[in-house]
Amino acid sequence: MKKYLLLIALIFSFVPTQAVVSFKFKPGTTSGISASLKATMESNASALLTEINNAGNACRDLNLSGIKIQPEAANRLRQLWSSWHFVPENDTEVQRLISDTQGYQVRDIPITVKPIDDLYKQSLQRELNISFDKSGCINGVRPALETQHSARSIMSGGVGVTDAAQRYEILKFVEDFRCFYEEKNTQAIYDIFSQDALIITGSVITRKERSKDGGWRLRKDVKYNEQNREQYVAKLKTIFRNTRKMEVGFDNITIVRSGSHPEIYGVTLHQTWKTDKYEDDGWLFLVWDFANPTEPKIHVRTWQPDEIVGGKSDVFTLSHFFLSRNGQ
Repeated sequence: MKKYLLLIALIFSFVPTQAVVSFKFKPGTTSGISASLKATMESNASALLTEINNAGNACRDLNLSGIKIQPEAANRLRQLWSSWHFVPENDTEVQRLISDTQGYQVRDIPITVKPIDDLYKQSLQRELNISFDKSGCINGVRPALETQHSARSIMSGGVGVTDAAQRYEILKFVEDFRCFYEEKNTQAIYDIFSQDALIITGSVITRKERSKDGGWRLRKDVKYNEQNREQYVAKLKTIFRNTRKMEVGFDNITIVRSGSHPEIYGVTLHQTWKTDKYEDDGWLFLVWDFANPTEPKIHVRTWQPDEIVGGKSDVFTLSHFFLSRNGQ
């Protein structure tokens, strides 16, 4: 009998302890909201980060069944989790609560990435952003842009967007847009484009031509192709099916608001695209329409390769496109 008791004691001694991650706002950083809403967000974030921490350390799937998180946000987090795991710091004290047009955000939560294979090539020290709706339910969990100085420069001034809440909303959607590709979420990519979206992709063409001295030289030009969203997403599906994993990075971001249509924003950023089969660097320009703040749409997406574009000054801007609304 004593042997059996000893065996049971040894079994239980090897059961891992479930760590609890405590999420708290710093005093004085949540002015303008009720104490109950503050407590709700702290409780929901603590529950989420605790589950992420325990699942990451145990190398298991996430169990989000007891966490107040919207279904779409939960599905996207699971999709991210299938690519790489991560763990937060055990005690997370956020600098401040940020208001945007849909609800609230907390940003820059430190995490350590725990790759599940050798395909992950980005930094192991990252930051996580969590967004909430106006009731405090989690409606988004996304890795921050890896180059944080780009995000902070948008918020610190010197750009065409003067409304801080709108700027944070745009940044959140830009972060989501990047994640859609790493998640291989073609439905979300399709939905974010407007029905009549113009999508321009550039490819480098190398030609052999005569030089003035009679010799030969290689000349690189860019060929632009126009696609609608159906054509673009169909091509992406083929790429995603034939790709084990992909990493998409955004940096060097600027946002400019249209003078004639205040709900229209031009977003310029540098993109790095890496898969197990192909990689390239280039400049993206996006025309975002925030007429419906809860469902913004992209009207224009252009991509220009680094090999052709000399720098940001050569990238497409709002001035290259005619903006029309209600016949004006």
